[in-house]
Amino acid sequence: MLLLAGILFVSGCAEDTQEETGVEEATPVEEVAVTEIEEEPSDEEEGIMPDEEPETGVNETAEEGNLTIVGAAEAAGYTTFASLVRDAGLEETLNEGTYTVFAPTDEAFDALPEGTLEDLLADEQALTDVLTYHVVEGEYMASDLEDGQTLTTVQSATLPVSIADDEVTIGTATVVEPDIVASNGVVHGIDAVLIPPEA
Repeated sequence: MLLLAGILFVSGCAEDTQEETGVEEATPVEEVAVTEIEEEPSDEEEGIMPDEEPETGVNETAEEGNLTIVGAAEAAGYTTFASLVRDAGLEETLNEGTYTVFAPTDEAFDALPEGTLEDLLADEQALTDVLTYHVVEGEYMASDLEDGQTLTTVQSATLPVSIADDEVTIGTATVVEPDIVASNGVVHGIDAVLIPPEA
């Protein structure tokens, strides 16, 4: 009897040991699984949302130069000049070919002697002569202009160029805003209306 009791006691202890061992072995497996889940990087931590498109960094000013001469002058604020070009029926002509335009500011037109603008509007040929006196065939960026240079205008008269202390003078007007790029040339803003010699 004592021998049988001893055998049963040993057998019971062995079963308890196996149960305890099974529990201890299962615990590390659960801990590893939890650790792997916690360490897995998420899209939110990286600051990237699913299906999110990266920014392309497109420059908003990329359309510069897409406007033709008259449109570029108008967009830059030379609205009186652009309006007079349309009144004279010259917009289509200036939008074909390549030109350099010296566009007077709106203030320059306002500074004309009283009645001058009205007289020009009443005389289409005179208006055309004045406007084409501000236009030169070909593209002349500010860096292309030279002191002492003479430009022949579409009106057939010439415009002298003077450069001193980085100030560019075209005829009697000073360039106040150079290099307004258009699709078919360039516009330079000037501070005075140029009147052709014959006018």
